[in-house]
Amino acid sequence: MAQPQSIQLSPARAFWRWLAPVGRRLFGTLARVDTTEPVVALTFDDGPHPVYTPQLLDLLAQYQARATFFLLGRHAAGQRDLVARMAAAGHAIGNHTFTHIRMPQTPRWQRWRELWLARRALAPFGSALFRPPYGGQSYGSRLDALLFGYEVVGWSCHIEDWVAQPADRLAERLLAQIQPGSIVLLHDRLANPRDPAAADRGPLIEALTIAFDHLHATYRFVTVPELIRTGTPVRVPWFRPAL
Repeated sequence: MAQPQSIQLSPARAFWRWLAPVGRRLFGTLARVDTTEPVVALTFDDGPHPVYTPQLLDLLAQYQARATFFLLGRHAAGQRDLVARMAAAGHAIGNHTFTHIRMPQTPRWQRWRELWLARRALAPFGSALFRPPYGGQSYGSRLDALLFGYEVVGWSCHIEDWVAQPADRLAERLLAQIQPGSIVLLHDRLANPRDPAAADRGPLIEALTIAFDHLHATYRFVTVPELIRTGTPVRVPWFRPAL
C-alpha cells in the first residue's frame, strides 16, 4: 500500500502559520482558558466601591476564593486602603482606565493619558492586566494596550448584572454558564449605571453567596493569572465598538 505523502507548505504559508500564534498572543484578547481543572476566574469591573467592595471581599474570604478586580483609577485613588486590602488578600488588580472612557471613540493621546493615570493610581498593586470599558476595542486601542505591556482580558460569560434583577435570577444565570476555564464578567460598582436600580450591588452579592454555596465544593475560584497557568489561554480577535 502506498504511503500517504506529507503536504509541503510553501515558505510563505509556513511563515504565516508560524506567525499566527504570535499574532494571537500579541493582539488577541484573552477570553477563557482551556483546562481540565475545575477553576473559574471571577472578575469585577468599575470599583472599588466604599460599601459593596468590602462586603464582596468578606464573602470571597469566607469561601477562600480569589478574584480579579479591574479598577477605575479615579475610584482607586480615593480608596488606597481598600486597594491594599485587595492585594493583601491575594486578589489580582487590573487597569480599567481612569474615568471609564470608550476606548475606540477616544483620541490616542487621551487613551494614553487614561492608561497612565490609572496605572499610577493602582501602583504598586496593579498587574499587567487591562480590560477596556464596555468591552470596546479597536485595532488602535489594542495596540495602545500592547505598548503599555498589558494583557487584554475579555470574558466568556456574563449575567447582565448592569440590569436590576433579583438575586435568585442572577444566581441561576451564573450557575448555568460557569464551566472550567470560564472568565466571568461582574461588577462590584457601576461607573455609569444605565439602570439606576442596578447601582445597588446587594442582589449581586446575595447571588454570589447562593452560587458559592452550590459550587465551592466543586470549583476553585482563582485570579486570571492563576487561571492562565492551569491550561491553554484562548485569545481571540476582539474588536468591537463600546456597547
